[in-house]
Amino acid sequence: MDYDMLVIGSGPSGRRAAVQSAKLGKSVLVVDRGRRLGGVSVHTGTIPSKTLRETVLNLSGWRERGFYGRGYRVKQDISVGDLVERLHKTLDHEVEVLQHQFMRNTVKSARAAVKFLGPNKVSLTTDTGDHSEVGFAHALIAVGTR
Repeated sequence: MDYDMLVIGSGPSGRRAAVQSAKLGKSVLVVDRGRRLGGVSVHTGTIPSKTLRETVLNLSGWRERGFYGRGYRVKQDISVGDLVERLHKTLDHEVEVLQHQFMRNTVKSARAAVKFLGPNKVSLTTDTGDHSEVGFAHALIAVGTR
């Protein structure tokens, strides 16, 4: 199938470009080779690191100590399991928000590696080795840090 806009990468820049293009009436395909949509920002960068930091501050009661006193703690023993549980909840929520945003704006997505075949055609290769070709009028390479 052919699209008006092909966006490679589903991080913050790719997400914004895809949604804005769709709002302008363009057919959009977002391709990301990661396990889930969201890019490095959602899965290994900004959001996970800030989530872990905020979880420790919240569970330790650090922010409320001025009001409740220095000995205040939400939870006495904070385990790695507590941190991982909160991290997974946060990341799942972020991916769900992105998927819903794409669905609302009729943005299609694919999990694949991309290879340019020409100025308006790419080959998509999935993890299972399936190949498909996609045509497009415009492309945005928004692969971020890698």
